[in-house]
Amino acid sequence: MIATTFAVLFPIVWMVLTAIKPTAEIYSPEASWIPATIDWSHLRSAWLEKNFSVYFLNSLIVSTATAVFSTAVAILGGYALSRFEFRGKRVLGAFVLVIYLVPVILLALPFYLLLSKLNLLDTRTGLMLAVSTYAVPFSVWVLKGYFAQVPPEIEEAAIVDGASRIGALWRVVLPVALPGIVATFLFCFILAWDDYLFGLIIINSDSMRTLPLAVGLLAADYSVTDGQMMAMGTITTVPIIFLYLFFQRYFISGLTSGSVKG
Repeated sequence: MIATTFAVLFPIVWMVLTAIKPTAEIYSPEASWIPATIDWSHLRSAWLEKNFSVYFLNSLIVSTATAVFSTAVAILGGYALSRFEFRGKRVLGAFVLVIYLVPVILLALPFYLLLSKLNLLDTRTGLMLAVSTYAVPFSVWVLKGYFAQVPPEIEEAAIVDGASRIGALWRVVLPVALPGIVATFLFCFILAWDDYLFGLIIINSDSMRTLPLAVGLLAADYSVTDGQMMAMGTITTVPIIFLYLFFQRYFISGLTSGSVKG
């Protein structure tokens, strides 16, 4: 366990420490873990000169929009599959999960053609819709299992008291299923934040690029120094790591409970 933790954390810690080292220390033949002095110039250069402030904002907008949209759709879909009986329910439930297992590369060309027809190429909206179609199926599957654990009696009691079906869902079911909803939101956010393939196909202009696209493009730029490269990696990965650590309890319990039952 310790060895696994070290293997996972070592590259991240090394990247962050390198991002705040002076250039001379980075290229010094004597390797050092802790920088002798902290130098913020690499992070400042990546953020301002390499336009990472724009890329960060694009990633934040696309990821948040994707997470909100996908979670909202998944709540309705998961609730319907867990509460209502209709013909083909089992087939539809299995089909939802199978869609998630389809390799993203197979969806790339159809999405490019569809978004081209809708004039949504090179837009945040187009990228959000593309990533959402990949995030929604798994999210529906997770929330279906989570809603199935909520006793239907509490909904029936709310309806008897005069609440509508939507009112019972909003006031009774959602608060109980909050861990699963938070986990689903985080899953969709991280999936959109890490997306590279859809962005590579849909986004063309520099002003619309997200962080993964920018890192991939600048990695081949010989004018980018090692310190700047580590700074770019830090800006891209550290925020999502802190987000996961902050909501770790919801993420683990939500995905585990939702995927095991229902």
